[in-house]
Amino acid sequence: MTHLNSMQHWHDFLQQQGFSILEQGGIHHANASQGAEAYITDLSNYGTLALTGPDASKFLQGQLTCNVDELTPQQGLAGAYCSPKGSVISNFDLLQVNDQVMLHMAADVVEPVNAALAKYIVFSKAKLHNQNNDWVRLGLWGPKAHEALAQLCSVPSQDRQIAEFAQGFAFCSNAAQQRYVVYCQPDAAIDLWLQLADHARPTSTAQWEISQIKDGLIYVSEEVSQHYVPQMLNLQEMGSINFQKGCYTGQEVVARMQYLGKLKRHLYLGRITSTTPIQVGMQIDASGRGNIGRITSLAQATDDLYWFTAVINIKEAEDQDDTLSIGGVDESQVEIDPLPYSIDEQVFERIRL
Repeated sequence: MTHLNSMQHWHDFLQQQGFSILEQGGIHHANASQGAEAYITDLSNYGTLALTGPDASKFLQGQLTCNVDELTPQQGLAGAYCSPKGSVISNFDLLQVNDQVMLHMAADVVEPVNAALAKYIVFSKAKLHNQNNDWVRLGLWGPKAHEALAQLCSVPSQDRQIAEFAQGFAFCSNAAQQRYVVYCQPDAAIDLWLQLADHARPTSTAQWEISQIKDGLIYVSEEVSQHYVPQMLNLQEMGSINFQKGCYTGQEVVARMQYLGKLKRHLYLGRITSTTPIQVGMQIDASGRGNIGRITSLAQATDDLYWFTAVINIKEAEDQDDTLSIGGVDESQVEIDPLPYSIDEQVFERIRL
């Protein structure tokens, strides 16, 4: 059975389980589960760009914000790929699995990243592979998610640590929250789901996204791609930028923002109440000023409640007297919640070297 046939069989199975397949990837169930100690969902809204060949790591070292020399088969990295102007095209988890280096990212930016890297890889002994349809990706999380994952493989104990099993591999997305991403061959996906579902409750992809948003984490989608430098997305606080490594695409702009810039807006998280549907890219307004930010990621919790991340002007986001709303959406309310990490104040101030 080909990967495409296996993938269709997988989608048919999910629909038989009562889930709808979302156009943007992922799954939805009208009765999203709550109160379990472990959950499982489909992550088809994520994809993979892989590189093979003897020069794969060397090539990426000159392109990515992370230090690829630190990548091992056991330990992955967080990273980003920027344009020459320093804006983030995508961010990802960088993994080494067998003879390939894999970038786990939002599915809709895999092909744009593939096309951008293809312009520079021609002189390297390396090849690019869009693997969006080569794997089924599952999300596993919750206080007892480790017990479910232990049915497949050893449980990674650190962020982006990798463990392999016969039909694929898993890596730890967030150790503190026990959030894991499981990659498996499409023809093994159904059996794997049923095995994990004995220990974790199946639910909608939005619940996984809410968990990530609460961590102040974003995976850049096509709607957001090339609109922000890494510091606007707090990527320096997520370990995605190595400021000691050598040159890479966009490095001059990224370094200048870190050491000489004055960041006036960055990523915040919070909740939106609205009976009107909300989408990524929508404008956020303050009571005294319009267009003070834009939504960068979104997950719907209930009919009228959304969790979100957004890049917002610091002044308005932290003004307790300002009321925030979605531009053009009547009776919408935006509430900012504290980030679960602090941001180095150096990035906000102009300093002398």
